[in-house]
Amino acid sequence: MKISNELKVALTILAALVAGFFGYRLMGDMPLFRQSKIIYTHFEQADGLTPGGYVFISGVKVGSVKSMELLKGDSVEVSMSFDLDTEIPRDSEAHLQSSGLLDEKAVVIQRGDSEQYLEHRDRIKGVYDGGMMETLKNQGQQLSEDVSESFEKLNSLLAELNSMIDEEAQGKIDTTLTNLQTTTDEVATLFRNRRSDLEESIAHANGFLANMDTISARNKSRIDSVMAGLDRSLNELEVLSSELTQTNRELRKMLIKINNGEGSLGKLVNDPALYNNLESLSGEMDLLIKNINEDPGKYLKHMRLIEVF
Repeated sequence: MKISNELKVALTILAALVAGFFGYRLMGDMPLFRQSKIIYTHFEQADGLTPGGYVFISGVKVGSVKSMELLKGDSVEVSMSFDLDTEIPRDSEAHLQSSGLLDEKAVVIQRGDSEQYLEHRDRIKGVYDGGMMETLKNQGQQLSEDVSESFEKLNSLLAELNSMIDEEAQGKIDTTLTNLQTTTDEVATLFRNRRSDLEESIAHANGFLANMDTISARNKSRIDSVMAGLDRSLNELEVLSSELTQTNRELRKMLIKINNGEGSLGKLVNDPALYNNLESLSGEMDLLIKNINEDPGKYLKHMRLIEVF
């Protein structure tokens, strides 16, 4: 069967249209055989954003930029293509952010809390976030202004210092520096002249330290003996301290018992009646001894001489 040239041209054109359709949808990151949901947004500027750019939600690619249109006032209208099953709350925001080191832009959807979702050809609020290069530019400009201001303040300070230091003050500073240089030279000359004496003193000091080491080595046994005696004395003091502590505990217990009236001594100390009886008996004994001294015959007249002696 022979195909005419007209049919070949028609088939070629049809194949080109089909390839162009699929190529356009493929390059635009759109579904090949199904419809997509178009959402519009608006940015004050869209530096770095191009058709075919990615749209992310929580780091997951959910769509792409379909087209961009420059509006009056140099703002940009952006249409985004999403899968039909992509649900975006109506109070969500589309942020234009950097997505790489070369400051490429991508649209990042930040979900809202609304229970209603965007439909086909709805609009979403757009927010332009400055990229990394823009941030560095702003910070560099601010840093340049700060450095310039610092240099201006430094120049002003140096000018004020220069005006404060007159010729007389400069002469005093020069004199002070000259005296300081002279003093430094004199100290250096003194060290050079007395170098031998310093070396001799250092040699004597080294000899003294060597003698001390020798004495320590010779008397090491005695020093060890003294240290051992000190160690024994410390142990004995520790034992004595322990015994004194124990004695103190026992004495404390005894005093507590006496204070509580336990035992004979406790009763004697704490019983006022016994104290009064002893006081009374002591008084009567004193009176008896006094009477015997004053009139012994009164008490001895009934006794026989033999019984007495």
